[in-house]
Amino acid sequence: MYNQFHFFRNFYRISKTKLRTNTNFVFKQRLILGISRFNSINSKVSYDFPKRTLITKTSPIISNSNSVDFTSFIDDISEDSRISVQDKSIKELFRSLIVYKLCSSQWLVNRAPSLLRFAEKANLSTPAYWILRKTFFTHFCGGETAEQCINFMTKLDKRGIKLILALSVEADINENLETKSIRDLSNKEADNVTDSMVDCIEQVAVQPNGFVALKLTGLTNPTVLENWTSTLNTLSNSFDKFDLDKDDKLEKSDFFQLIRELFGDDKENVAKSLFEDVDKNKDGLINKFEFINALSIDNLNVRPLLINNNDLYLSQEDFEDYDKMMSRLKKLCEVAQIKNVRLIIDAEQVHFQPAIDHVAIKLSKSYNKPDNKNGPIIFNTFQMYLKDSNDRLIKNYNLSSLEQFVFAVKLVRGAYMFYERERAEKLGYPDPIHNTFEDTNESYNHAVKFLLNELSQIQKRSNKQLDISNSPIAFMIASHNKESVIMACKQMNNLDISSKSDLVLFGQILGMRDQITYTLGKYGYGVYKYVPYGKINEVIPYLIRRVQENSAILRGVGGENQIIWREIMNRIFHRVPQA
Repeated sequence: MYNQFHFFRNFYRISKTKLRTNTNFVFKQRLILGISRFNSINSKVSYDFPKRTLITKTSPIISNSNSVDFTSFIDDISEDSRISVQDKSIKELFRSLIVYKLCSSQWLVNRAPSLLRFAEKANLSTPAYWILRKTFFTHFCGGETAEQCINFMTKLDKRGIKLILALSVEADINENLETKSIRDLSNKEADNVTDSMVDCIEQVAVQPNGFVALKLTGLTNPTVLENWTSTLNTLSNSFDKFDLDKDDKLEKSDFFQLIRELFGDDKENVAKSLFEDVDKNKDGLINKFEFINALSIDNLNVRPLLINNNDLYLSQEDFEDYDKMMSRLKKLCEVAQIKNVRLIIDAEQVHFQPAIDHVAIKLSKSYNKPDNKNGPIIFNTFQMYLKDSNDRLIKNYNLSSLEQFVFAVKLVRGAYMFYERERAEKLGYPDPIHNTFEDTNESYNHAVKFLLNELSQIQKRSNKQLDISNSPIAFMIASHNKESVIMACKQMNNLDISSKSDLVLFGQILGMRDQITYTLGKYGYGVYKYVPYGKINEVIPYLIRRVQENSAILRGVGGENQIIWREIMNRIFHRVPQA
């Protein structure tokens, strides 16, 4: 810290000297002395001054051709291009350096939550939040309101980059409050969030094909999602128990026996009625989805069975809260459909996710109809660091074909690894996360290749170029991994999938991997920045989680730091235009 102080003090003095003398010679000489002193004191840190001639003009957007020059693409996405820094001010560049440096400290990352709790107990919240606002919040967030994010929209759009706007409100189970207090508080907050989300959709609508991200825990009492997840897991395990040949189908007799085991021997008439309702093709067999659908929380006739069962976890209050959540979601979907805005349902913790998937499928059946010329409205999210993620992805894809809705998804690596592993250890169940980073990469890339190959096969069978108005698949590759992005782009090129079809999109978080985002925008790919916003005290959990989950990425930003340093030095020496 002492060394950095001397460097920045010299930088400040130099700036004043430049203003007084108006001579570049004195300015440059004193700056070089400052840099020399900084490096001689701290020999571990060396600045590699660029030896090559840098590009001195802004990079144009290449968008007139479906084919991509991958030699130029690789050059731009590498660490030698200034494509990601050419629009940033000196202030923004210095802030990025500070944030990346702090994020690369594993000690600070691991202790961030406890340090914030200490600041609150010591009545130091005001200075702590001031520091957070000037650094992490400004770097990773668009502002406190949707309106404040419009500047980002305009700025990014010039570089071929669109926006995913996300109100960063989520919740977990609060075990310190009475059940009624939780319900009342959650529903009141959820109504307020819904109103804010409507405003968010209207703000995004000024940009064609914009996205808004939703978190279901912000739109209901989280207990409902947890209880419905527990019920879904019980129903799934019961189905597996009777599916002896593991073909994902039950005969009528097995279904009747399962219903008797779950609900009692006197439910044969109920079982008969349920089976007839879900056996659409009348072949005497039902699959797991049809079984779950028969006993769904959405089926009003089944609710009396679910509520009176000791092996299930639902109450009358859960039904009421679930209905309120679906009413809020319907309101948001209707507004989004009118405004031509797409909604991403974000993935959350494992003890909520099956319920979230259930809701996403239900909404997809209503709003992702194949005949919608503007394409699907609902995008579900799959966290590929989960061991069962590829199996769930394929099952949901097959379900979309069976139920005739467009399969629209966002693929992410995952955002709750610390939380999930800690919870699994505490409650004594197997860790749901892949054991290694390499396993997660393999899982992620496998999912990307699977969807690209399916898209290619459908395109070949239809004998026409697919686009968002006629494709049964659309997905977003939300990744900060350069190798995964390059692999996907090459695969698209090999499979003749147009980068401008709006079927394969890319996304990165604001403040992370700008080199990837700006390069994709330049070459005409559909690319988005995920821009969270909200009151700083509500966004803190998001910021901490992002830093923790992406600490490995942020520790590896040495190349990006070098780009930033190089840009700063070359602007000081007037070798590149000022932003």
